[in-house]
Amino acid sequence: MTFDFEGIDAIINARSLAIVGASAKPFKFGSLFTAAQLAFGFRGPVYLVNPGEREILGQPCHSDLASLPEVPDLVYVTIPAHQSMEILRECARLRVKGVVILASGFREAGEKGSALEKEAVSIARRGGFRIVGPNCFGIYNPRNRLTLLPGHDFSGKVGDVAFISQSGGFSAHVGRMGGDLGIGFSAIVSYGNGADLDEIDLIRYFSRDPQTKIISGYLEGTRDGRELFRVLREAAAHKPVVIWKVGKTESSQRAAASHTGSLAGSSIIWESVFRQCGVIEVSGVDELCDVLLALKHVGRRPGKRILLAGGGGGLGAYAGDLAEAEGLRVPSLSGETASRLRGILDYPGAAVGNPLDIGTPLTHLPIFESAMREAAMDPSVDVLLFDLAINFAHGLFGNAGLEAAADILAGIREKTGKPVILVLYSRAIGVGDLGVEELARRIRDKLLAAGVLVYPSMARALRALALVNG
Repeated sequence: MTFDFEGIDAIINARSLAIVGASAKPFKFGSLFTAAQLAFGFRGPVYLVNPGEREILGQPCHSDLASLPEVPDLVYVTIPAHQSMEILRECARLRVKGVVILASGFREAGEKGSALEKEAVSIARRGGFRIVGPNCFGIYNPRNRLTLLPGHDFSGKVGDVAFISQSGGFSAHVGRMGGDLGIGFSAIVSYGNGADLDEIDLIRYFSRDPQTKIISGYLEGTRDGRELFRVLREAAAHKPVVIWKVGKTESSQRAAASHTGSLAGSSIIWESVFRQCGVIEVSGVDELCDVLLALKHVGRRPGKRILLAGGGGGLGAYAGDLAEAEGLRVPSLSGETASRLRGILDYPGAAVGNPLDIGTPLTHLPIFESAMREAAMDPSVDVLLFDLAINFAHGLFGNAGLEAAADILAGIREKTGKPVILVLYSRAIGVGDLGVEELARRIRDKLLAAGVLVYPSMARALRALALVNG
């Protein structure tokens, strides 16, 4: 099928919506999605369709799609698979633009479900509309306040990251985690089996979408490896592309086949494809969000030369090993920088070099500011990374002192223009440290807003930096 940007755009940026199978009964897809979408506040009309209901959650309910006051752009079908075909035929008669099928029971369920999925696609082809799904959670788009299941509390802030996912659960996880970290999305599409619109269509669409600057995705497999290769290479030539690919082992390939009916393929082939296309390959929700965060704040290839700083010699040795294992560099400081730092850190326990040991988890703030500024300005340094065990420093400096230290790091980021990373964590795990954890999250949010990257571990910070430099 010829690529149709406008057709896909009319679905993702739909201006009217109908929910077939809307319900007030708990735990049904129709109930959960209806409640989520009404709470999120779609910017256009939302029509509820259920012949057995007159009103749901205070909204009027219609008997069928034909009785609506207008033909909706997008129809969410929340009823079981075997009941969906007549609804799709009605969508074809009305000439809707797109349909999202939430139900499972299609290709992933075996031969009978595969036949049903083929029938659904055939109806869509004849009716001139496109299908998202089946076996999916739908679309989240803060531009028109469209949400997926169960995204009633997703961020309403419009961003520039697109995420596509064959997993409904991971689409929700990434949407919520990304929102909490200040990663704004242009859209998230949970496309499940990809019976019609699949990863190739969606990557091609987001590579052309002017709102999207970064493309990311969770993939289990594809039905057209050659075309996916072409699309990935084209997209990555213009925008960063981040992919989490599963199905690299026998057990995960079986899981992918039973989950969305996908052909996972050889891990060696996939890794080669990503490398040739310039795609950043990640593993897991945490690593995906870590990389998206780095791309948002420091972009692609910010530099591999790191100044590692913190309190403790063991920390420096550990961080140096991690950095070099990730292909990053920990260069020696210039003689001029080292000399100035010795004048600043003129007290027992401090050791000037790279890694830079300030002797304690945190030091007096004027000294801390001067030392970090000098370290960041060294011409051999691309990125300043400071490690802080917050519960150790809290007893010495309190909330105000730690927040002031965060302000110093934000100021260094602004004045030097160089990326600054804070590794912020607590080594205590007791209930009594919940207050410190709350402080850590406040500091994280403040620094992220100022363009300073914050990670909960040295390993995650260095891994993310290595991946965006790859």
